[in-house]
Amino acid sequence: MKKYRVLLTGLCIFAVVYIGLLLALVSGVIGSATKKIDGIEKYAQTFEELKIPEDAKVVGIGEATHGNCEFQTDKLRMLQKLVETGKCHSIAFEMSPGESAEINDAIHNDNADLTEVLGRTDYPLYDTEQMVELLQWMRDYNQGKSYEESVVLYGVDMQGISRNVSYLVSFAESHEGTFSKKEMKLLKKMSADQDYDYTKELEFFKDLKEGLEAEESQEFGYVGIIIDAVIQGITAPDFNTEASAYSSHRDSSMAENLKSFYDLEERRGYTQIIITAHNGHVMRGEQDGYDVTAMGGYIDEIFDGSYFCVGTAYYNACVNIHVSGTFDDDYLRQDFNFCSDDILAYQAKYFDGESYCLNFKEIDDTNSEVYRRVYKDGFMGLVGEGYSAATGMRKDDRIKLVQGDRFDAVIYYYNVTPIRVLNY
Repeated sequence: MKKYRVLLTGLCIFAVVYIGLLLALVSGVIGSATKKIDGIEKYAQTFEELKIPEDAKVVGIGEATHGNCEFQTDKLRMLQKLVETGKCHSIAFEMSPGESAEINDAIHNDNADLTEVLGRTDYPLYDTEQMVELLQWMRDYNQGKSYEESVVLYGVDMQGISRNVSYLVSFAESHEGTFSKKEMKLLKKMSADQDYDYTKELEFFKDLKEGLEAEESQEFGYVGIIIDAVIQGITAPDFNTEASAYSSHRDSSMAENLKSFYDLEERRGYTQIIITAHNGHVMRGEQDGYDVTAMGGYIDEIFDGSYFCVGTAYYNACVNIHVSGTFDDDYLRQDFNFCSDDILAYQAKYFDGESYCLNFKEIDDTNSEVYRRVYKDGFMGLVGEGYSAATGMRKDDRIKLVQGDRFDAVIYYYNVTPIRVLNY
């Protein structure tokens, strides 16, 4: 009997130690990159000190997660930094151009309720105090300025056909003669039916776009890109059966739409545009999870290398994530904790505000430990919009990559805090 008791006690101790070790590994308490990098102070910068090349046509600002306040605030900081140079007066988001056009109208209209506009977003992760602050800054900047001098918001995603069609209807109603009566009738029919089969209307939208080609104004140029996005949505491969092909189509379409918006900006006299999206989209190389090129790779190609990509990174993160898989009354978001094991992000604990930046273009000492870490395969946090039990078990919240190959610079945080959605 004593033998069994000893055996049982031993098994219990083993189980407790095993479970403790497992939890420690998963949470990042042990096995983490907790080491000060020699010489990090030489290259570390504040965000204010981070220099964006004047000849960069596109500046990317990524999000390591969609669910943290700091990464949303960085969008505004980047916009303010570049608007001051006089070269950039626009920021493009990972949202449909139809939705971005509604928001852009609101920041050019003193009577629009910015919180209400964001409350109707197709992406509740944008329905936050930080986004309201960004839009309010844009509106305040635009006071007393012509449209040509104003800051403008764009959206490049080909997802969201119905939102694009709805905007086409509202635009045409306020701009008489944009479309014929027959075209308006069909557009209104589509807009009223959330389950409309758009695939049968491909030629209709091609003709619609062709009819706008004679229009040269900024607002009609915007509408033309909205129609382009509808066509991209109609011609997209099926995500459920061709996930990689769909992902490639989406990222290449976003890059093409960005180029179209950049052309509009050039007409206004500006030579730079900001693109903001998840790190998995803005970075160069393959998109995480798919054997395809990320949007940043397509941007780099389309703009002949004139792309400066700034990523964001965390060591510890409490991330607010969509968990229910639906946007109806059952919509639900929860907070989850992650540790990235990113040794470069760990260094943030040694700086004021537990944050710092590295501009990889300025790290030229190949013998330094900083250079080796930047150009060495290592962990980086990368959390998507959606959570399952497998995310934590498989450590799907991080990837291994060479940061210097994917980004030109990174903003690092030791801890990041969760967003709070306002209306959902």
